[in-house]
Amino acid sequence: MRHRKISITERNSHLLFYNDFDDSEDNSREVAKMKKILHKAIEGELTDKQRYCICEYYLNGRSMKSIASDLNVNPSTVTRHIQSAKRRLRRVAEYY
Repeated sequence: MRHRKISITERNSHLLFYNDFDDSEDNSREVAKMKKILHKAIEGELTDKQRYCICEYYLNGRSMKSIASDLNVNPSTVTRHIQSAKRRLRRVAEYY
């Protein structure tokens, strides 16, 4: 599988974070830090297939069925890759 560069942009960054702060608070520094941590975690902690599945699903808005077609696997396999990736990313986030 070809390694793709992950791009977190203004257009898709809202998909990655839940804003738990009051609108009056300026949390831009914390958000920037979490984006950097998440980017490093996606690049360093996930397998190639997990990375591909989670990025295509969450960042590019593709369906699990179309991702499965790309990988020539069942959609349930894509679901497992995404679930595993989310567990790994949660574990990394617990350290911060």
